[in-house]
Amino acid sequence: MNKHELYHNHNYVYLLTSNIINRCGDSLDTILFTWLVYLLTNSAGWSAIIFGINQATSVIIQPFIGPLVENMNKKKVLVLSDIARVLLVLYILYVYTQNMLSPLILVFMTISISLIEAFHMPAGVAVIQHVLPNEHYDKGVSVNVSCTKIAVLVGTGLSGIVISSFGIGISLAIDALIFLISALLIVKIEFSVQEEKKTNRIIGREYLISLRGGFSYVFDHKKLLKLCFLCILINSAVVPFDALLAPIAREMFSGDAKIVSLLSVSVTIGTILGSLTFAKMKEEKKNNTLVTFCGIVLGVYYVFIAFVSKYIANPITQKLLLLIGSIIIGAALGLMITYVQVKFVKEVTKEYIGRVSAIRFSLTYACAPVVSFVISIIYKVTVVDTSSLFVGFGIVIIILFLLANKITFSPLKKGDKSY
Repeated sequence: MNKHELYHNHNYVYLLTSNIINRCGDSLDTILFTWLVYLLTNSAGWSAIIFGINQATSVIIQPFIGPLVENMNKKKVLVLSDIARVLLVLYILYVYTQNMLSPLILVFMTISISLIEAFHMPAGVAVIQHVLPNEHYDKGVSVNVSCTKIAVLVGTGLSGIVISSFGIGISLAIDALIFLISALLIVKIEFSVQEEKKTNRIIGREYLISLRGGFSYVFDHKKLLKLCFLCILINSAVVPFDALLAPIAREMFSGDAKIVSLLSVSVTIGTILGSLTFAKMKEEKKNNTLVTFCGIVLGVYYVFIAFVSKYIANPITQKLLLLIGSIIIGAALGLMITYVQVKFVKEVTKEYIGRVSAIRFSLTYACAPVVSFVISIIYKVTVVDTSSLFVGFGIVIIILFLLANKITFSPLKKGDKSY
């Protein structure tokens, strides 16, 4: 199959475009909420709390939503979830323009968005089966994963520019428009007659059997568990950067949303370069040494930005060093992310992809809210500045990746299942 044949499938193109736009909206949401909370509270601790609540809500409910979505009309799930996002963003815009916005309202909205995303994510993964023939499935999934990952990163990078250029109010309006366009694209997809008429709802015993089947698949395959462990480590390691992006800009570099944009865009560029590099690498180099090395680079990056903030006084030199360092760490993240995504997409069977995607998401993001809340507590009980904390984060991450090398990539014992 060539790429032209795949892209001549209009249903797939609509779905892919919708997914890309949707991920950009998610990225804008994340930056907007982080910046709004920090402006309202002037507290790095509150930024970490919001980030943690967002992750915790998804982690708790995601595995239980998967079996429900698997038996629902996927098109309706996607359209309604996007419309719900539009309404929520418009509500935030209203309370913001009326000066009624508070951290507690943002907490409520964060939980609501996480609930909606819990339905959207497994439906978005499973629906690919309904728009692609079997012979195009592997290629279609690979393209979808790659494009949406890049969209998240590009969206994050552009969010800082949008917020600093147009302000929070217009940025919220743009965010609502993004999700509306995503919903309209899904409406144009023509599903099979069977899927369009699908209204099955599983309850009681049927639900429990479906739920247990997904968990059994994950826990019976030791290599899949090890992959989830690796994802947990990677996601936990980037929490300090994701949760404290606004405090990094304001407290470490005395900047605003433009510093957020600089960091995000440069990491985005690096990640894309890392993903492209991974595709060209020899197969024997795609191993534990690569992942361990990239993890160490991430730890060194945290120490590096702390050093730059403390000992480099010239703002231009600071920005140049941040640009170079962030591109390098982005490349390391791109290599690691692509490694785990390719592993997952290639090895998990079709009949379990919806449920297992939901379970994997929950398992791999489980430590993110814990790390985020720990960061919040550290900020409250210590007088250490942000730069010093990032030195500590960096050292811990380096040690963890070195220790995890043997655990994650150790050979399977006799009797353990592969994928």
